[in-house]
Amino acid sequence: LPENSCDPRAAISGALDSSGNWKGGIFDRDSFVETLEGWARTVVTGRAKLGGIPVGIVAVETQTVMQVIPADPGQLDSHERVVPQAGQVWFPDSATKTAQAIMDFNREELPLFILANWRGFSGGQRDLFEGILQAGSTIVENLRTYKQPVFV
Repeated sequence: LPENSCDPRAAISGALDSSGNWKGGIFDRDSFVETLEGWARTVVTGRAKLGGIPVGIVAVETQTVMQVIPADPGQLDSHERVVPQAGQVWFPDSATKTAQAIMDFNREELPLFILANWRGFSGGQRDLFEGILQAGSTIVENLRTYKQPVFV
């Protein structure tokens, strides 16, 4: 990773530094389990423990990720596309993933930790068509109705 970037997974659960020494993360060592990792990769979601207490985590991916959009088998002229998605930005898929994770953690009655470092929502015409505003409002609604403590 470049010097000025931060891997959210290392911040969450810790990692070995360049000299092989363990640098602890925010949560208990080896307790982080990432969920929904193959989908909407500009957001990191999962469960961990803090002092032995289970918690839900939503964090920002700071690196640009590549989204693979498969070809539509119903259209002969369709082909697979690879689209870069900037880190620290909510796209329609990652905003939906965030809202879904918050809803799941609330159902499980977990305290929620949000490691927030977003620049904002994507605002292109395609993103608006794909429901970025609806997904963003679902995040707000899920936080408004969250029953456990929320730490941002």
